[in-house]
Amino acid sequence: MELFLLISLLVVALLLIGIILIQQGKGAEMGASFGAGGSNTLFGAPGAGNFLTKSTTILAILFFVIALSISWVKKNAADEVGIADEAAKLNQAASETTNEPSVNAIPTETNSTATEIPTEVVETISTEIPTGEEVKAAVKAEADKAAESVEQKVEDIKKDVEAKADEVKTDAEKKLEEAKKKAEEEIKEKTDGDK
Repeated sequence: MELFLLISLLVVALLLIGIILIQQGKGAEMGASFGAGGSNTLFGAPGAGNFLTKSTTILAILFFVIALSISWVKKNAADEVGIADEAAKLNQAASETTNEPSVNAIPTETNSTATEIPTEVVETISTEIPTGEEVKAAVKAEADKAAESVEQKVEDIKKDVEAKADEVKTDAEKKLEEAKKKAEEEIKEKTDGDK
């Protein structure tokens, strides 16, 4: 029912928008500014205003009726949920009253966990305001930790850079040796070829 009303409200709203946009104000035509009153040829001169205004009125009334119907349906659905909740609470209360001991009975440990006061010590937050010296000491300690961390990272980066430099150096030395051998071979071939 609610879905049907929502779809109907949407359709009526779109029709209402369309009808309002189709309407023209009095003297809204181009010729009206020059004295030519003009006539609506679609519905006839007098008929268009009546048809469009009546349609707008009917659609507006229908829009409000559907909107109020949707709110009424929602309220009744909420009331039904409320009634179901109340019935569940009554059933729970009835089941609890049958399990409760009489007033003269000696209390037992059967359901003591529900009424027990927690005895755990909860960590409390200090409400004391630290002094300037305490704040300075805490900031200095944090700054020292950060500085140590940065120094460690710098040392790690230095080690990585040195390792890379050693690799590059050994590669360059190998390539230099290869180039020397190749140059010596070429020179030897040229000297052997010249003889």
